[in-house]
Amino acid sequence: MKWKLIINKFLVLLLFVVHLKAAVFADEGGTVMEAVRYTISSQIDAFKQNDVKKAYTFAAPNIQAQFPSPDIFGLMVRNGYPIIWKPKSYKFTTFKDLGNRCIQRVLFQSYNGSLESYDYILEKNGSVWKIAGVLTIKSADET
Repeated sequence: MKWKLIINKFLVLLLFVVHLKAAVFADEGGTVMEAVRYTISSQIDAFKQNDVKKAYTFAAPNIQAQFPSPDIFGLMVRNGYPIIWKPKSYKFTTFKDLGNRCIQRVLFQSYNGSLESYDYILEKNGSVWKIAGVLTIKSADET
């Protein structure tokens, strides 16, 4: 009887430790990276569908301050980043977690076959990740 009680307490303690570990590590690495990639993919999908209002919702406050309407923002992306506006394909490469900011490199392929890499800078805004900037990488070889 005593052994049964000890085993039950041990199992409860083990279960508690497993759940505690999951809670502590839930916001690290994979989860942050997945959330960031979801934000970027969602914005790219919105661009592909010409939905600038939706794409604008993924921009951080600093970007929205620079481009005070979805239409102005959409025009800037369409003219300045045509491969991001309508990519043939894209893939995520390196990822750097910097706490409340992170950098996700994305390799884009255009419909004519050219490759271009961009570093997306994201910042945590409340509980969501927003795109705070996009930097052109000089060569796709740097991925």
